[in-house]
Amino acid sequence: MKKLLSVIAIMSMCLSLFAMGGGESSATSESGEDVIELTYWATSTSLTDFELSLQQKFMEEHPNIVIKNVIREGDPGNDFYTAVAAGNAPDVVPVSYTMMEQYMSAGILEPLNDYFAAWEDKDNYDPIYVDMFTRNGNLYGLVSWSAAFYLGYNKALFEAAGITEPPKTWEEALEDAVLLNDPANQVIGYGLLTGQWTEWFFQYYVWQAGGDLTKENENGTLELTFTDPAVLAAGEYYKQLRDAGVLSPDLTISFADLQERFAQGKVAMMPFAGDWVTVMTSMGMKMEDIGLAEFPAGPSGESVTTDMGQCLVINARTSQEKKDAAWEYIKFMLSLDTLQARAENMVATGGISPMIYPRLDFNLADATGIPEEWIEVVNATKGGRLEFAGKAIVGSYVDRAVQNILIDPNADVEREFADAQQSAQVEVVDDYNAEILGN
Repeated sequence: MKKLLSVIAIMSMCLSLFAMGGGESSATSESGEDVIELTYWATSTSLTDFELSLQQKFMEEHPNIVIKNVIREGDPGNDFYTAVAAGNAPDVVPVSYTMMEQYMSAGILEPLNDYFAAWEDKDNYDPIYVDMFTRNGNLYGLVSWSAAFYLGYNKALFEAAGITEPPKTWEEALEDAVLLNDPANQVIGYGLLTGQWTEWFFQYYVWQAGGDLTKENENGTLELTFTDPAVLAAGEYYKQLRDAGVLSPDLTISFADLQERFAQGKVAMMPFAGDWVTVMTSMGMKMEDIGLAEFPAGPSGESVTTDMGQCLVINARTSQEKKDAAWEYIKFMLSLDTLQARAENMVATGGISPMIYPRLDFNLADATGIPEEWIEVVNATKGGRLEFAGKAIVGSYVDRAVQNILIDPNADVEREFADAQQSAQVEVVDDYNAEILGN
């Protein structure tokens, strides 16, 4: 009932915000200007009272622009491509990093070069995040927030085990996991996804080993590299963790359960996204017990991570006046004043996570009081890699190979990945590449 009332309240506020602007785009504002209606897609949970208050402030400052919120659950940006083809796409929408490569290639995103060049705040926007979504000289989206992946660890468990600092290498991580493992108290030394979205975590270990699971060719086609030596090294490391008995004995453990067990002090360390701090504290974990470190380096000798976040983009097929209005909305949402307001809201609601905001003149530690050590890790991992190319269509094949390696002690790592690559190639990649090439 509370959830229903919350949704009703949000929808009511959306309607009231729409009404405040004066209705359809053919109407005029009090100043006599034509009112421009911007359609914006969002989830019901993302349209919090705080977010709605930001939209209201924007419309007060831009009385000729109305924000029309359309609720799209899941990840609204994922449906943007099909909506453009159908002619009912939003004018501005948040799009996750995972979809940006496809959308930039599809020509459905408005280049922001001229807008960005004229923006008075452009010099305060981190160039790392300008380059991240620039292709062939065109800037297609501006990052509103990002969350890198780290090694998250329980400081209290580390202290109790006499471990004074997080591991720097795979070998150290395995040694520490053995010390931290405590079956009598249901504590596992190392948390991994082994039954759900296995490929999500596995990619990081492939990267630490110096390779990748796929390669995107210059013509946009996908090349599978499941038998790359780095993939095999990562698979062997997973086997070492399993053989050491430091993983969950329940290999079907879900993502939600893994997070909950970390919050309960039952997982000593695991891959950990910056925005999960809020999740852990909401489950009762003390913020001071959460440690964040760079991923332990694998055979490559380097620590490699990913950025996972969202961009604000403009529909290339909408009218010019709506494009201009959408840019005003993006500027407002990325302004220093808006970020300061977000920080104040984080403190007020207790939802403080070490997110990455791409403004150089904004300091999250100063604004929220989060540990300075977290900020050091955040700064060291800015501009991480995007997830491996083709993950959406071949991820399940990686998933299956990793699960087979963990379930069967006698499984041959190279054979499992070779079989997975052959299946993925025949069942999905050949058709995907043919479509890319227009065959």
